[in-house]
Amino acid sequence: MLAASLVPAQEGERRPPEKEPEIPEKNPFDTAADAAIGKKYFLGHCAHCHGPEGEGGRGVNLTTGRYRIGGSDRQIYRTIRRGIPGSEMPGSGFTEPETWRLVAFVRRLGAAGAEEKASGDPQAGRVVYEGKGGCAQCHVAGLSGSGATGGNLGPPLAEVGLRRSLKFLRDSLLDPNAHVADDYRTATVFPRAGASVTGVILNEDDYSVQLRDMQDNLRSFLKSNLKDVKKETRSLMPPYGPALAAAEIDNLVAYLSSLRGKPDEKKPDDNEPNKP
Repeated sequence: MLAASLVPAQEGERRPPEKEPEIPEKNPFDTAADAAIGKKYFLGHCAHCHGPEGEGGRGVNLTTGRYRIGGSDRQIYRTIRRGIPGSEMPGSGFTEPETWRLVAFVRRLGAAGAEEKASGDPQAGRVVYEGKGGCAQCHVAGLSGSGATGGNLGPPLAEVGLRRSLKFLRDSLLDPNAHVADDYRTATVFPRAGASVTGVILNEDDYSVQLRDMQDNLRSFLKSNLKDVKKETRSLMPPYGPALAAAEIDNLVAYLSSLRGKPDEKKPDDNEPNKP
């Protein structure tokens, strides 16, 4: 039997995938000293997107304690190691102890960051959002399947209050160009015949480019029919400082902060056994 077990697998024979080592449920590196080391890793590798205090920026706000893939030690560890598919959050090359120390720091961010309280009136802000601000022309504030309506030129906002700090929301209203998500970059195409078209790039390859134009229409162009494609770093969203009073900005920030999606649900854990 031993001899048979030492025979190498035949060429082309499938081997069972290696099982990932089980991740502990509880962080084994959870002292204050571990968290202090984790903070150094965070400032060096994570703060560029999440902000030095975890307040959010290009990455999500980490001070709420609520995260897309779950907030347990094990789930945060897995998120740091693997990243989040379909997002700008990549996997990391941290060692196991380094990752756990990052987990310790992130958990303390969520625990110490008492929930922010907006100074404005959310209901009055909703009136601004739907009326004077014209936000619904480009954004959807409700959850998918809830009957929410709006445009698609800007990011969906159903969970923006959970993902972004009050400061980030205010800054985005006053200076939209400060943070433009990669999926919402602006471009203008110049056809050889006809008027130029400005919009958000949806897709591009060697032969064609697809945009969502300012009227929320999908447009496709062959590059052979274009004189130029001008890509820009600006946002299509206008700055609201000149258009809204200070109180209206406060109210709009309060409304956006109130958009927090569904209540917390238990996230699946790969290491938990299936239950009937």
